Amino acid sequence: MVDFPHVLDDLMMAQQPIFKKSKELFGYELLFRGQDSQNANVLDGELATSQVLVNLCIGITHLETQLRKPFFINMTTDLMLSDAFFPISPETMYIEILEDQELTPEFIEAVKKWRQAGYRFALDDYHFDKEYLSLLPWVSIVKIDVLTTPPQEYLEQIKALKAKGLILVAEKVESQAMFDYCRELGFDLFQGYFLQRPEIIKGKKISSAAQSAITLVNALQDKDISIDTITNMVAQNPTLSFQLLRILKSPVSGIPKTVDSIKDAVVFLGLVQLKRWALLITLTSNSEQPKSLFKILLTRARCCQLIAELDNKEMADSAFITGVMSGIDVLFAMEKSAILGQVALSQDVMDAILKFEGPLGNYLEQTMNLEQQAWRKLQRIPHQKRAQLNRAFLDAMLWADEVLQQLN
Repeated sequence: MVDFPHVLDDLMMAQQPIFKKSKELFGYELLFRGQDSQNANVLDGELATSQVLVNLCIGITHLETQLRKPFFINMTTDLMLSDAFFPISPETMYIEILEDQELTPEFIEAVKKWRQAGYRFALDDYHFDKEYLSLLPWVSIVKIDVLTTPPQEYLEQIKALKAKGLILVAEKVESQAMFDYCRELGFDLFQGYFLQRPEIIKGKKISSAAQSAITLVNALQDKDISIDTITNMVAQNPTLSFQLLRILKSPVSGIPKTVDSIKDAVVFLGLVQLKRWALLITLTSNSEQPKSLFKILLTRARCCQLIAELDNKEMADSAFITGVMSGIDVLFAMEKSAILGQVALSQDVMDAILKFEGPLGNYLEQTMNLEQQAWRKLQRIPHQKRAQLNRAFLDAMLWADEVLQQLN
């Protein structure tokens, strides 16, 4: 895994994706929790934010340079009023102003100074309070919680914000109807768990392309399948062959030499690695969902694999398959029970996906808890295990981004 600094051992830093109207990834909000993960531990908010920023600068520089997406980071009053500027390019971050910020003349002057230095601001959890009007000229993005501030009750105010040229983010979007409604109102960006679980169409038939993908996926799950059989199946799929060779020739595969043929790749890799890569390429090539949603599953699968390697290496491959297959319903926009019924998975993997049972279920549940910022559940994990989970998740983000660059 990536060698992050040990200060991460005392932190849990998750990312929550922010999407465009097309559901393509726009950026991330970095969420901080200390050892007391049930709360943001903001008694010392300056320390909390400082730790996030320090980690971003010296430990998670990989996220800035490799993910190439903007980050949203909370700032405290003390840090805003200080003369400290961070060694992070202003183009890679938005500074979030929280809803309970006291808008003193000194604070607004500090915002102006930071803005003149090139930093951009997002106003979080905006409730259309008049006292914030003086701040709006210095803000680029306004985030509105659509659960606590229903947009249908503020139509004129939303139009006024759009007229000012502000970018609007709909937070807590947790249904297809709300997503569609906010998009019609002119919201530009969207944040919420719903976006990681697209609308499921009941009774939807499996397309011929998807059925072909599932056939190959099923064949790859056969423990007794021969290398010659896999070689022939891969060779008959030009897209899969091309993508697989691209992956194998890239650093992300971790292979110390290049290969020139599918046969060489199969022999050199062995079945375990080949099955994994062929599975990923097949799923992403036959899914109509945006690649950003597939990235969530890649991150989940890789995180499950990494924590399994620390716990029981023999289960690492099954943990990876569990992570990927836990969201196959998302990729094909079908009911989970219907799509999983088409895939030849072991009972242990099925129980892990559907009921979080067994060691595989535990790996998946821990990963999804961090993915969804379920801090109360994460608090129950021993400190050392929690630190390992955090590091695995951050490393998985980087790995997923590298894989998608090769698959595009």
